[in-house]
Amino acid sequence: MGDYKIPTNTPLFVYDKDLDDLNKNIADIENEFRVKEIDITFREERLIYSSIHSSADAYNFVKEVISDGIEVQEHFVVLYMNHANKVIGYYKHTKGTINSTQVDVELIVATGLKILAKAVIIAHNHPSGITKPSDADKNITKKITAGFKYFDVAVLDHIIATKSGYYSFADEGELSGFGSKESTELEQQLRNEILIQLKK
Repeated sequence: MGDYKIPTNTPLFVYDKDLDDLNKNIADIENEFRVKEIDITFREERLIYSSIHSSADAYNFVKEVISDGIEVQEHFVVLYMNHANKVIGYYKHTKGTINSTQVDVELIVATGLKILAKAVIIAHNHPSGITKPSDADKNITKKITAGFKYFDVAVLDHIIATKSGYYSFADEGELSGFGSKESTELEQQLRNEILIQLKK
């Protein structure tokens, strides 16, 4: 008896250009609907000041975070806290030049919402050693306060830090009036819709 012989067939390749175009169109449509999720990573660090109860506490915390760079270039740092004034995380938002740094209000607010912060302290340093806030400092405080206001997250202070001292917007009464305007009905609906989407 002979061995079984299995016939071999040469495979047929069919190239359908229309199908290739269709696959490309589907891929393009899928890319239009892809949304990136914000992923926040916590790195463990030892810091002396884990609870913030005063502007002095905030200054010492920020000074430790910025450390050696306090006289070199501007840094913008955000402290996120829970109901007990415990720091649940801080965000080294930007590092700039000797006299300025960029601030993105949307990123600061989005990060706070993502980690469910109930209060924030914003801070930056003046390498010049001058603690007096500029008009730009006041303007960014107003914008960040307004951004958080719709989500019932309190901006407790804005600290301007130098190597030898600090300026506190809260201590100087500079935060009063920021974000105190009543929400309109449309703003309230928008706020509720955003919170619903965040909970999904």
